[in-house]
Amino acid sequence: MASSDIVTAIDIGTTKICTIVARNDRHNNIVDIIDYSFAPCEGLKKGNVEDIYLTSEAIKQTLVEIKKNTGISPKSAYVGITGSHIKYMTRTDSFDDVGGQGVITAEEVRRIPQLVLNNSHNYMNPVIHSFTKSFTVDGQEGIGDPTGMHATGFDVTSLIVTAGQEFTHKIEQVMEESGLSIDGFVLNVLASAQSVLTTSDKNYGSAVIDIGCGTTDILVFKDGHIESIEIIPVGGFQFTNDIVLTYNTTFGDAELAKLQFANTEPGSVDMSEMLSLPVNNSDSASNIYRRDLCQLVRERALELIRLIDLKLAETSIREKTNPKIVLTGGSVMLPGFLEMFQQFLPDFKISFGQIGDISGIPDTLDSPFYSTGVGIMQFACFEESRLAVIKEEEKVIVTNSGKGFINKIKNMINR
Repeated sequence: MASSDIVTAIDIGTTKICTIVARNDRHNNIVDIIDYSFAPCEGLKKGNVEDIYLTSEAIKQTLVEIKKNTGISPKSAYVGITGSHIKYMTRTDSFDDVGGQGVITAEEVRRIPQLVLNNSHNYMNPVIHSFTKSFTVDGQEGIGDPTGMHATGFDVTSLIVTAGQEFTHKIEQVMEESGLSIDGFVLNVLASAQSVLTTSDKNYGSAVIDIGCGTTDILVFKDGHIESIEIIPVGGFQFTNDIVLTYNTTFGDAELAKLQFANTEPGSVDMSEMLSLPVNNSDSASNIYRRDLCQLVRERALELIRLIDLKLAETSIREKTNPKIVLTGGSVMLPGFLEMFQQFLPDFKISFGQIGDISGIPDTLDSPFYSTGVGIMQFACFEESRLAVIKEEEKVIVTNSGKGFINKIKNMINR
């Protein structure tokens, strides 16, 4: 297998499609972004596919632009996924044959996630991720790396992430309609964590809060492992919908007003400033105080922060001093939102997500708005590299097994 491969990542958002094509140079451990493309999308609602045709057309639009710029025509891609259908659970599997060579090998440890996935075939919903949390060797629990240990009993505790079957089926239909096959699903908030958290962040204990249009996704790390995943069905859509219901305007006009005039800190807005909102199904318009609009948005923001705080209270993250929270997603860019988080969650060190050093990344992608798409690409490259190592190891095993068989034949002949 070549040391340099093309990897495609697609972030299917509620309002946009983001497709990124990168070169994964496994030999030098370098990820180099070749090109990217955005397209507006009206085929989703609250993160769920409602119109397969509109969604696939948006993906096709990004693929056409990428081919025009680079000549590359992707045939498959890793796809981001989120929604209230996402579930996670902790489970333990026993593998008695691990360590059969005398000691547990690094190759065996690398295969553990796939072995766990193979044992998950009887789940009702598709398993999209399997993450190893710890190992138990001969009754000794909490082992981080069992490589080199002797074992007569070997258990693995893993975090399993599942997605709704109906949702994944629709994504598969969308991709098929777009002329692409699916290399794998990547949980959106995991992708965001991949792009904005360092290894030391994960080891110390930190959280990523990804506020998109349809959902707010929370991922908490403890001792380098995922401790919890929570999906709150509230996002930028609800902020806009509050404006729609309060002022009887269209969703498009409400979204425009939110983007142009909303601020979660009403006190920063002139009390006398007015703005005009078209009235739904009417030629007239409503003149409203901008500060009233900001107060409405602030109330929704405060409700969401309180929901997030309740989810964080169920984890161990508060056991650390000044634990880190990184905010990502397009909706966190609402003016004043970061300051609200800092005000109502004072025990945390809170900041916007900054994408790490990636070759070829343009300034336009280095934003919380695109951290998920970049993270999907990074995760995809990591996964491709991991699978490539396993395939190479399998070739060696097959070759050595073949040599062993041939030697046995030779010995029989020479007797």
